[in-house]
Amino acid sequence: MTKKPATIFDFINGMTHEKKEWSKYTETDHKKFSPFIVNRWLSMRMELIEIINQLQKYTIGLLTPRDTYRLYHGLLPAQRTFAKYIKGKKEDKYDKQLVSQIADHYLVSQAEAIDYIDLMPKDSCSSLLSMYGYTQKEIKTMLKGKK
Repeated sequence: MTKKPATIFDFINGMTHEKKEWSKYTETDHKKFSPFIVNRWLSMRMELIEIINQLQKYTIGLLTPRDTYRLYHGLLPAQRTFAKYIKGKKEDKYDKQLVSQIADHYLVSQAEAIDYIDLMPKDSCSSLLSMYGYTQKEIKTMLKGKK
C-alpha cells in the first residue's frame, strides 16, 4: 500500500502541534512543500499575521523549502489551532442587469457601478429601477443581494 503524499494541512500540523521533523517526509512530499501556500495559511491565524508578514520576504525565494519548514517548526508554538480560511471578494456580488442599469444611468463602468450600488440605499436603487419601467417583481429579484 502506497503512502498518500503530504498536503498543506500535513505540513502545517507537522510544523505546529505534531512537531514532525523535515526528514520524516518523503522526497515527493519535499517537492510538494510550497512556502507561499504555507505563509498564506499561517497568516489566516490572527496571532501570526505580523510575524508571517515579516518572515515571508525570507521564506519565499531566499530560504529553501527545507529551511522554511525548519524555521516555522522551531518558531511556532506546539499547539493545535483552527484558522478560518478567508475567501476573496465574490465576483458576482449583484445582479448583472442591476449593475448594467446603474452603469448606464450614471454613465460609469461596471466596476464603478458596483461601488455606486454599495453606497446607495436599497430604496434609491428600487426607485431608479422603477423609473426605467421594471416591475416590482423584477426589482425584488435584481436587489436580492443588496442589503
